[in-house]
Amino acid sequence: MNLPFSKKAASVLIAASLATSCASMNDFARDYGTAAGCIGGAALGGGITYLVTHDAKKALVGGLAGGVAGCVVGNVWQNREQALAKIAQEEKIRISTQALKAQQNSKQDQVGIVAQVEDGTMFNVDSAELTSSGLRQVQKIAAAMKGGQQDNSAVLLVVGHTDASGNAGYNQQLSEARAHNVGLVLEQSGIKASQLYFQGVGSSRPLADNDSATGRAQNRRVEIVALANESLLRQRLAQESNNPLYLQHSSAVDSRLARTETPRKKAHPDNKAKAASPTSEAAKSQEQDQVTQPTQAIAESNPANFIDFGGKPTSSRVTGLASNLKPLSQGFSLISQAQASSVTGSCLTDLPRVSGLAKNLATGQSIGQHDTREYLPNMNGRAWAGLVNGNLVTLSPVFVLKEGAQITRNPQVFVTPKYAQGNRKTLPGMTGVANSWEGEDSILYRVYIEDAQKQPVSCVDLLIPKSGQPAKQGQLFYSNHRQPWLAEYAPQRG
Repeated sequence: MNLPFSKKAASVLIAASLATSCASMNDFARDYGTAAGCIGGAALGGGITYLVTHDAKKALVGGLAGGVAGCVVGNVWQNREQALAKIAQEEKIRISTQALKAQQNSKQDQVGIVAQVEDGTMFNVDSAELTSSGLRQVQKIAAAMKGGQQDNSAVLLVVGHTDASGNAGYNQQLSEARAHNVGLVLEQSGIKASQLYFQGVGSSRPLADNDSATGRAQNRRVEIVALANESLLRQRLAQESNNPLYLQHSSAVDSRLARTETPRKKAHPDNKAKAASPTSEAAKSQEQDQVTQPTQAIAESNPANFIDFGGKPTSSRVTGLASNLKPLSQGFSLISQAQASSVTGSCLTDLPRVSGLAKNLATGQSIGQHDTREYLPNMNGRAWAGLVNGNLVTLSPVFVLKEGAQITRNPQVFVTPKYAQGNRKTLPGMTGVANSWEGEDSILYRVYIEDAQKQPVSCVDLLIPKSGQPAKQGQLFYSNHRQPWLAEYAPQRG
């Protein structure tokens, strides 16, 4: 006598199906989206119904219902990706798409899609106004994205990106205005404004090095994210704001000199079109010199500012602590271990990253990214301090939220020279600008010093456990007015 499957056996089969098929389903669904969705939905719907009812007839009904839902989902992803690929071909622009999968333990489900669109011809010079070709491109993209708005819970986020040329604050404002205007075109296509969000992140999330024209062109882009609901959008926003993936590339035009020379006034990439094109060899040589020639600002600065932290001379290519940041095991767009090991930059070759909040197109109000305002242990306004060659270095206050490791307030950096020898006179506080990146069990806490050439400290990198224990590792960069030096720094909460 043949016995039916036991509940345990069926559970194992379905769990195995989820673990092995979800990760590959999206790749298959790109070309066979409807069929893949129907097959997956029917199998999953029927299996779950059988577990609950142990009734084969009801399982058939459940399979049909699951198949219908799967057909819709599969068709949405297929249609969008194929439509975007067609637009890229028609408009001769680069559009790359990626499935967004929410990972929970070993299970992955596709919950959205992200499209990166190059904006080389999309906007007017140094302006948020769309060109005629840009308007046509965005209108086509809007039509493609509208096809996936199946219900009122789905949302779309438009993110503006720039390269690292020019002022970071200006780039953020320009990228936000551009994202807003793209959002307006999406609204005009028939998507509800209440379902649309826009965000400008400037040069804070590079996909390539800014040292070359090719790399800067890749970084100038418009990103469109489609997600199933606002809750997933909140998760996406929290993770992307501190995604270590973007540490693979510097936020400076020339990463070799980012923290070691006097900042130059750099024209925004759009402004370059207004100037005469440097066609002569002499002009090209002059342009190159402006990017690569260090100034004498450090050599001419006041030697009295120098403090001996007992470090050693270093180079701009020193391996940073980001390579030791263990990637998160759950979430969207995970950075793999292989990618993490390639993150070698430090605060010495980076500049502060300025990013704006996501705002709703209908209300103009920023979306709340946090359900709670709880902070990580000992990072709720505490001071963190440690001795470096007998000098006390203090960061205060340190504010880092649990959710997304977001910083809510920048610290100041205080140095008390010769503290170990009894001195208690602290130098005036240095203004710091902090960024953070979240790993599985620790965060990379980076502090840039304003006017670093005039200060005894250039910048600080810390790897701090989320448990609030003393920093695992720390790098304090400073200058002897000729070259950068590096000292170990492992503070703990005060």
